[in-house]
Amino acid sequence: MSRWKWIGRPAVVAVYVMAVTYMAGKWAIRYAYLERGYDAVGGEYLFIPMVAWAAYKMINIFLNALEDGMYAETGHEKAGGRGTAGLRNNR
Repeated sequence: MSRWKWIGRPAVVAVYVMAVTYMAGKWAIRYAYLERGYDAVGGEYLFIPMVAWAAYKMINIFLNALEDGMYAETGHEKAGGRGTAGLRNNR
C-alpha cells in the first residue's frame, strides 16, 4: 500500500476534523453564552461531536472522490476499497 493510505490520508483527515470541530465548538459555546448571558453547560456540547462526525464523513467523501478522479484519469483500477458510488469510470 502507498504511504498516502497509511500516513498522509489519516493526517489530513485528523487535521481537518480538529480544525472544523474547534471552530464550530468555539462558535457554539460563544453563541450559547450570548443567548443565556451566563456560563453554563447545555446543548452546545452535544453539537460539537455531531460536527466532528459530519466533518469526518465529508472529508472522507471528498478524498474518495478525489482518488477516484485520479484513477479515472490514468485509466487504472483502484486497488481495493469500496470507492465512491456513481463516480467510477464505467467501461
